[in-house]
Amino acid sequence: MRTTPVLLIAYNRVDNARRLISCLREQQTENLIFAVDGPKPNNPEDLHKVQQVRDLANLIDWTDKFETRFRPANMGLRASVTEAVSYAVSQHGQVIVLEDDTAPGPLWVPYANKMLDSFRSENKVEHISGYNLVPDKHLASPERGSRLSRYPESFAWATWDRAWDQFDGTLDWALNASVSDIKKIVGSSSGALRWKQIFLDAEAGRINSWAYRWISSMWSRDSFVLSPNANLITYTGFEEGTHTVMKAPWSEIPQYQGSLESLIPQEIPVLDQPADEWVAKQVFAETPFGVARGVAI
Repeated sequence: MRTTPVLLIAYNRVDNARRLISCLREQQTENLIFAVDGPKPNNPEDLHKVQQVRDLANLIDWTDKFETRFRPANMGLRASVTEAVSYAVSQHGQVIVLEDDTAPGPLWVPYANKMLDSFRSENKVEHISGYNLVPDKHLASPERGSRLSRYPESFAWATWDRAWDQFDGTLDWALNASVSDIKKIVGSSSGALRWKQIFLDAEAGRINSWAYRWISSMWSRDSFVLSPNANLITYTGFEEGTHTVMKAPWSEIPQYQGSLESLIPQEIPVLDQPADEWVAKQVFAETPFGVARGVAI
């Protein structure tokens, strides 16, 4: 099994980046890429904060497999993430991604490495998640280690070049797909209408996110996410995330304390429909009310 680079995505939040590096130090994680976006122009305060984050590279002294990727100028969240991921997969063939508002548990990187190795040839699986939101009572088979899903998360995840090389930042599929096309993916008319709203907001720049473009790319190929049936990270972005402005309508599941072996599927997982229905409603507001709220906004 190859050792996959772990890509740390950061910008100007020094406390977040320090906490993430501290977690990786405790776990003695090797093969790191530290990517930091550049400062905004004519903004001395931003320049200072970005430099503070970059200086944290000096704390990564437990491994020789380490490189930095510092941008000279600000690219913005969407462009900086896609550029960093593209660089990593072009050099290594696959990547594990951690944004700076995550605190990974000790099982996340080993799980991601194992799944990247096991599912490398399963072309229908294009994304591996580490952040599970779905409570056990909403899982079809909670005793199974992992499941398939339609919904990738964007805080702690992994992928291969075979998938990311097909990333389409133009939202071409999303903008041209009919409600019926999207319904085949999400399963409901309300969900399809809600996603048309989301994709239009992303295209208009009202949502500055690479993640919806990645979802569009994946759905255009009818591909899936592999997710553990347990939560492997802690996410703090609902208090301080760059683009998270609302409190989450769910409670975060504590990090899993069991064994890695209990999460490894013994056979190819299947789509967990009840879990996806929970995510659709709770996370993406795929309901008539969610559609109405999207129109009002």
